[in-house]
Amino acid sequence: MSHAFARRKFVQLCSACAAYLAARSGSRAEAAPQRAPAAVKNRRNFVAIQMQPHAWIDEGIDKVLDNLQQKGNVNTVWAYTYDYVMGPRNTPNGAIPLPDHGRYGDPTFAGGAFYDYDPKYFRNTILNDFRSPDYGKFNVIAEVAPKVKARGMDFFCWDYNNESRRMIRNIPNASKVTEIDIDGRRTINPCFNHPDYRGHLIGKIESYLGGYPSEVDGIAWGCERMGPFQNTIGGGWSSEGIGCFCDYCRAKARERGISVERAQSGYRSLDQLFRAASKDQRPTDGYFVTFWRLLLDYPEILGWEKLWTDSYHAIRSELYGAAKAIAPEKPFGFHIMQNMTFSPFYRAEEDYSRTKYYADYLKIATYNNAGGPRMAAYLDRLGSTLFHDASPKDFLPFFYKIMNYQEGPYEELHTSGLTADYVARETKRAIAGVAGQVKIYPGIDIDVPTRLTDKRTKPDDVRRSVRAAFEAGADGVVLAREYVEMWLANLSAAGETLRQIFAKSAG
Repeated sequence: MSHAFARRKFVQLCSACAAYLAARSGSRAEAAPQRAPAAVKNRRNFVAIQMQPHAWIDEGIDKVLDNLQQKGNVNTVWAYTYDYVMGPRNTPNGAIPLPDHGRYGDPTFAGGAFYDYDPKYFRNTILNDFRSPDYGKFNVIAEVAPKVKARGMDFFCWDYNNESRRMIRNIPNASKVTEIDIDGRRTINPCFNHPDYRGHLIGKIESYLGGYPSEVDGIAWGCERMGPFQNTIGGGWSSEGIGCFCDYCRAKARERGISVERAQSGYRSLDQLFRAASKDQRPTDGYFVTFWRLLLDYPEILGWEKLWTDSYHAIRSELYGAAKAIAPEKPFGFHIMQNMTFSPFYRAEEDYSRTKYYADYLKIATYNNAGGPRMAAYLDRLGSTLFHDASPKDFLPFFYKIMNYQEGPYEELHTSGLTADYVARETKRAIAGVAGQVKIYPGIDIDVPTRLTDKRTKPDDVRRSVRAAFEAGADGVVLAREYVEMWLANLSAAGETLRQIFAKSAG
């Protein structure tokens, strides 16, 4: 039996390595099945939390770890090892108030890598100088991981890759790898088809697992971006510009038989329709009929959206292959942004039945307290573009039906948030989508920021959400978004509830 297992593991590892090497050689193949689940060491009763670098410095590593373990029952630290977007959001003049621990962050945050890396991992990219100057070049892996592991906890690299003006400003050559919009202008969004950006993303994975083999127990990878169709509609996760129309994306379009010129014309017409909606300039046949007519006249609109989405899936698959080629036993998973619970269009593209082939786990953003205001904002955007023939209050019942929700009226979403049932339904949907092949970790909303007049998190909210996640079949949870945002009473409510749940399951 041991020989049979060894052969099976060897074949699985070879498959992952082959997919990875094909990607590194420039293969244009789309994301292909490459999982090696038998080799992965997943922690039972997984409880993670996202940690920004300045938290360790402000409060002290040991003090923070005491709080995580004693109050939150956390056993896995997701430490930001790369970030240009979030930074120390609790700043003296910021919108996010400081909770009952820590100190205000530095508004001059520059961002970058919060660890030291060997340049050899970035020989294949011009994006090779990105070490953060923040916090005296604090190395979060070297300083924090040993103390985490000494307590029996796991240390994951939280690799966060949203678009950011800081990235373009602070990484030499970064402006050369960004998307190009329909008018030929550079944006601030790196292009997933640009080989130097792909090399940068893959190099980071190699530098974590190859450079810190004993410190790093796993990787969490996140990126909250959408394609040109979604960006044209707009919403809280939109990127600047309608793209990408760079040479690499044009070449990929030609391989698919998609006309670049017609795609550009279609997106210009779609943008004009939504601009007219913002001025209440209703077309003769209404907004939605005109929108559908544009899709019929310009199928290239969706063709280009599919091209972008496939490219996004492909790079995530390549990253998984890179990780498995080095450390097949270490979990590699993805943060799935909350828009997949609000947008039927993004939900169709973030297909769990496809993602399951290149992930060991998924952390789904089920932030129910902040979800009320966020959902209301997305409904407002739909009401100002595609569905401008009606108001959000008019189409909300239909929206709930197609998204399979039972939530409150539109006018109460900001102040009531979403219920714990929302967490349960999204957890069940994810579990069904991956068919049990991938671990599902819902993100539990603990003080995810909203306006001060919106729904605020209370301890009972946390308790209900944690229970809803596990009753729905979750394999673990991620306490979210950030430790630096959380009031300790709410963190303690999560820990108390988790201990009760785990004690009951053990008994």
